[in-house]
Parts: sequence; structure tokens; C-alpha cells
Amino acid sequence: MVARAPLITRGALALFACGAVGAAENPQLSVTPASGLVDAPFHVVIRNVVPGSRVKVSAQRPDVQGRRWTAVGVYLADANGSIDTDTAPSLDGSYQGVSPHGLWCSALPVAPEQLGAYLAELPKHPELGTAPTLDASALYTVTLAASIDGNTVVTATATRSYAAGIVPEEVTAAGGVRGLFYPSPAQVPQKVPVVVLAGSGGGLPQTQAALLASHGHPALAQGLFAYKDLPSTLRGIPLESIRAAAQWLEQRTGAHRVAVLGTSRGSEAAGLAASYFPQDFAAAVVLVPSHLSNGAFGPGITDVEAAWTYAGKPVPADRGETDSNNAGDAAHSNEPPGFVGTPYYLKTWSDPSISSTFGIPFERMHGPVLAIGGGADEMWPSFIGAEQIRRRLAEHGKSDMVEMHIYPGAGHLVSRVGSGGPLSSFVFHPVAKDFEATGGLPNANCEGSYDAWQNVVQFLAKVKPR
Repeated sequence: MVARAPLITRGALALFACGAVGAAENPQLSVTPASGLVDAPFHVVIRNVVPGSRVKVSAQRPDVQGRRWTAVGVYLADANGSIDTDTAPSLDGSYQGVSPHGLWCSALPVAPEQLGAYLAELPKHPELGTAPTLDASALYTVTLAASIDGNTVVTATATRSYAAGIVPEEVTAAGGVRGLFYPSPAQVPQKVPVVVLAGSGGGLPQTQAALLASHGHPALAQGLFAYKDLPSTLRGIPLESIRAAAQWLEQRTGAHRVAVLGTSRGSEAAGLAASYFPQDFAAAVVLVPSHLSNGAFGPGITDVEAAWTYAGKPVPADRGETDSNNAGDAAHSNEPPGFVGTPYYLKTWSDPSISSTFGIPFERMHGPVLAIGGGADEMWPSFIGAEQIRRRLAEHGKSDMVEMHIYPGAGHLVSRVGSGGPLSSFVFHPVAKDFEATGGLPNANCEGSYDAWQNVVQFLAKVKPR
């Protein structure tokens, strides 16, 4: 008599056989596209592993200091022995849950299990940073590896860039214009040129300008302060310098009008310039914006002072920024996640009388405006700012002039494409010299930043420069 195998044994044998079939071919790892811009999808697929396998995937890339930043996801292979990171949740690593761009956004300078120690060192060494510093003109190779039980089973590479091959031109022009000009590639049809303005950190918004140029928008990354011979703080900046930048860009490209893009405090400059000099600006993009003109920003500023001037006179300013500046030392934390600024603006940002006194007159513009806010912004309430811009234009019968997107769960860095992961909810501020909360959930920051940037590109593509 032949003994019959227990059903559980036969089931196990069937599962083993199925796994053997699934693993018969060599494992494959692909990234789509294999090369592209930073704002392209980062679609990672693993095939031909044993169904149910726990697969660890790492994606490593360098920064300008030569440090390696690595994103890590841990996934379970499906019944076909495949993993598609667009839909498969990461169970561990540098991000958790479903995030199609997680293997780009969540890159860390240390292994995920060492993140606590890294954060402990940040207050003493803020220069270590919370995001990789990238050269806007470089081509970055991402090295990916998939491993099972500690053994690497397959590798692949991909490349990403903001503007690889585009050589920026240093600009020093009349009217206080300082910056870098990124021409669009010869093979890309030229679209509306863009003046690009940074926020309260000052300096140049090079990566945004480079990425716009790659999409066919010749872009001038203009410095307003904290760059070369410009003022060191955001105080008394003449709006005429932005008009001068627009006119320089018009002459350089042959366009009759240009667009302007500003982030955070730069959104004020963008909105004010487009409103006061509508003949030069065909459109405005305001990322994580304020609808008000706010006061000066920088060390030692305790009273409301003008951040901007027009025709030699100070532009009246709301006091939210000043209240934030005057927060006690305990609030200005030297440890992450740091100072939460949003509460200091809430009293005035929804007040109609404040809006009528200090509101940016977007209705004067001769073109459309795109406003993008973060629904969990902790630096300031950009979700209110974007909505108030929409309301103001609606009240002036110009609802068709505004496009608005607010990203629930995303913070201030929804304005920075590719930002996400455990280090995306705070920054070390280069001017305030403290840690400041930017807010948002890691995956919401990541995916929101990609969607927001696609909305920017699509919006600007419709703007006519002539």
C-alpha cells in the first residue's frame, strides 16, 4: 500500500513548483525611462524572482560633494514573481507605502537604520544637509540593486539631470540684474522665457531655471539678495530690478513678454512685478505663495520693514513675517523639525481688511496666474495664500485668469520637484540659521512635488511670448 502525502505537503510542493517556475529565468530590473530629466517618472520594475520573495531595492546617486545618497524600498514579489513600484508598497527602508517616485525622493546620506544618529548630529553640523546638493548642469547616474536575503540578484543604472549639456551664462546687467541664464537646447522648440525667483534663502534658483530651460523655456535664475554684490537680507528690494530682468530676457530671446516664477517669498516678488509691470509679464507662477506683501526678513529685524520697494517707496507690508522673526528663542529650535512658522500668519492671512490693505493686486496682470499651495505647509500657510489669490481674482471678475492646486498632506517643499522622504519636512535655513519645519508627509511631499511641477510645465506651455 502506497502512503498518500498529506494535503498540506502537496500544497507546499505545488507552491514550491510554482516558485521554481517563476524563478526559472534570470531576475530582471528596469527603470523607465532609463534616462531623462529629474521630473520624469522613476518607474522601477523587478521580474522573475520567486513569488512572495522579500526584495530590497536600493537606488544610489552622488551629490556635488561626492557623498552618496541612497533610497531603499523593501517589497514583496507578487504571484507572478514581479514588483512594480508604481503600485507595490514599500514595507521598510527609507520610505513606506506606495510612492511611484519613492526610490528617488527618499534618498538618505546614511542607511535608514542610521538616520537617528544622523539627525542627532545635524544641530552640530547643519552643513550635512537634508537633501543632496546637485549641480544643475550635471548628469547623474543612479545605481540600482535588488537583493534577496542579503544577496544581490540583479542591478541596473539610470540617469537623470536638470539640464545636462546646457551651459549657463553669468548675467550682470543694468538695473541690479544678477543671475545665471539657461538657454533652451537648440533641438527643443523655444517657448515663453521665464524669470525665476528664489525664496527667503536667497541666492539663485538654479535647478528650477535649468529644468525649465530643458523644457524649452529660456530661463534667468535671478538673484534678489544673498548673491554676489546684492543685499545680504530680504529688505528693501526694488521691484524694478525684476522688471529689468524681464527686459534683459526679452532682448536676449526676442520675446515681447516673459513669464515669472517665484517660490515662497519669491512668490511675492513674482506677483508684485507681474501686477505692477503687466506690459512685461505674460504670466506668473507662484509656488507655496503669499497673497500679501510681507515684511523684511533677516537677523535683527524686529519691526515691520518693507521687503520690497516700488518707485523708490516701500511697499506696505503685513506683519506676519515680523511676528515670526520675533518668536522667542525657544520657538527657534536648533533641532529638527524646528520652528513652525504657520501659526504666526493665521491671524492676518484670512482677514479681508488685511487683504485689501496689503494684498498683491493680481487683477492688474495682463495674463494668467498659477498658484500652488501645500495643504500641510508649516513654514507659512501657502494653502491660504493660494486660495486668497483665487478669491481676489474671482471678486474682480477674473476667475478665468487663475489656476490653483492645493496638495493635501504636502508641505512647503511641494515646490521642489523630487523632494520627499524622512528629511523633507524640515530644513536648516541659511539666513535664519535655525531649523525650520516645512511640513507634510514624506510620500505626499514627493508625489505632490512631481504633480505640481507637471502643472507648472503644462501651464507655461500654453503661455504665448508674443
